Amino acid sequence: MYRICRLVHLIPITVSLLLLSCAYFNTFYNAEKYFQEADRIRLEKAGKSIPLRAIDNYGKTIQKCRVVLTDYPESKLVNDAILLMAKAQYYRAEYDEAITNLKIINEKGSLHQIAEAKYWSAVCKWKKGKTQTAINELSAIIKVTDDERIKAQCHLSLADIANELERSEDFLFHLEEGAKIMKDRAKKGIVYNKLADIAFNNENYDVAESAYKEVIKNSLTKEKVENAHIQLLKISRISGDHRSAERKIKSMLVDEKFKNIKGELELELVQLYLAQGDTDNTIVRLESIIKDYHRTKISAEAYYLMGQINLSRIWNPKIAKENFSQVKKEYNRSEYGPIADSKIKAIEGYSESLNSLKIYESVSLDTMVADTAINDSIKKKNPEPSKTYEELLYHLGDLEAFSFDRLDTGIVFFKKILSNDSTSKFYPKALFTLSLIYSDIGDTIESSKYKNILQSKFPKSDYTSYIFKEDNFNNEKRPIELLFLKAENLWASNPAVSMNEFKKVIKTDSLSEVSASAAYFLGYQYDHTYAMVDSAFKYYEWLSIKHPMSEQNNLAKSRVRLLKQLVSSSKQDSISTVK
Repeated sequence: MYRICRLVHLIPITVSLLLLSCAYFNTFYNAEKYFQEADRIRLEKAGKSIPLRAIDNYGKTIQKCRVVLTDYPESKLVNDAILLMAKAQYYRAEYDEAITNLKIINEKGSLHQIAEAKYWSAVCKWKKGKTQTAINELSAIIKVTDDERIKAQCHLSLADIANELERSEDFLFHLEEGAKIMKDRAKKGIVYNKLADIAFNNENYDVAESAYKEVIKNSLTKEKVENAHIQLLKISRISGDHRSAERKIKSMLVDEKFKNIKGELELELVQLYLAQGDTDNTIVRLESIIKDYHRTKISAEAYYLMGQINLSRIWNPKIAKENFSQVKKEYNRSEYGPIADSKIKAIEGYSESLNSLKIYESVSLDTMVADTAINDSIKKKNPEPSKTYEELLYHLGDLEAFSFDRLDTGIVFFKKILSNDSTSKFYPKALFTLSLIYSDIGDTIESSKYKNILQSKFPKSDYTSYIFKEDNFNNEKRPIELLFLKAENLWASNPAVSMNEFKKVIKTDSLSEVSASAAYFLGYQYDHTYAMVDSAFKYYEWLSIKHPMSEQNNLAKSRVRLLKQLVSSSKQDSISTVK
């Protein structure tokens, strides 16, 4: 009887302890759940700013961890809660708070917890601007820890730091080392995707190919896997393996697994035909794409490519202009919209300059006519152009060579300048441009010929001093038109490299009209394609400072107003979340 009574008295105590244990465990479980959900959202948008939903979930993680610390200070999960809270604080950019919590772990945590705390403390210091300290601490952790997960994290953070410092070799080394060690499949896929993109942009196609295959194996994001398949096809095309690439594309087009990227596959097949010079099949395919993917980003790109063909291969500027005008109508946010707009402007400028040139040439012929009355009548019908004859020739050559990708025709216009008045300021400019064009296409004999004429006739010209500088023909020093053309041509095959080339345009000559087009293009792509608002602001604001009266700035201003409203709204959401 006594035993029974004792048991009866003990039952409430046991139940209470059990309930207490369940309470703090459930609280910590919920904290972990919020953290995992935040990580999932963040990783889906890897490479972009952390979404507000993820920030919100990291905030809820912190709240739940604080409940564990406040209500259950003696529980065995206290250290885990402190460490989890510090990690969430890192992603919310609360670095000082995170470092304070991590110090607690360094004093009383387990060996594993201390190793992890050291890692998070190091990356917090990096974010606070103590870069070299962070490098030293992360390198030290790699040497002493046996935990491969932490070692992988250290390598990846060192890769990010190296990238920030523009140390490309260190960047690639740590990125690859981190990818090899990493066990988490989702994170492994993200790292390999970054490695693949970088290798592709650096034209290291062997590494890129291997890495994209790892993305397909490991990535849990369907979009990343599909993109990896497209990139592998691009590598085959660039490598000249056209027959194999065509077989793969046609096989994928009938495979239900790739239905979401069917449009991209169609476009890649078009690029393949273009690479082979097969204009007829290219046009047939583009017409089919325009019909099948009406009012999508796919049809928008198809119209852009059709415009390029009509401009550079068929030479039908009128039809090309119609094609380019259709790009934004098909898809207003098309990444090809800004380039299409610049093409339209170039075609219109070409038509105006060509008409003005004809006026000059007709007047020149009519001077041989004795009847002055007839001459006066011609002049009334055709008012004198605002540009000089040589200026028109240069403008037409510039458009042909650098906007329309018709170098041969451009060369004809530049050479025509040389057959006229040598006192014109466009004479040395034409010599300069011809020397660079021939250098660019590998004709060193012709290039040297025009360089020598330039030096002989205009020894004190800015063009002469420029072209004979040490390390001449460096890409950074190329005329802005050449740089813009290169950037433009790279966009379809390699957007990342294209963006860098557009940045070189701005760096080379910030005052030219071409630089305004480049800045707007950069802002537009960061805005619409990459969803990097801060970077978009940077180039939109650059336009307002350098080219306040430009058409590009007018377009940017309305977008800036909208973006500021969106950012303001987002900040309000963030503040309410913190509360």
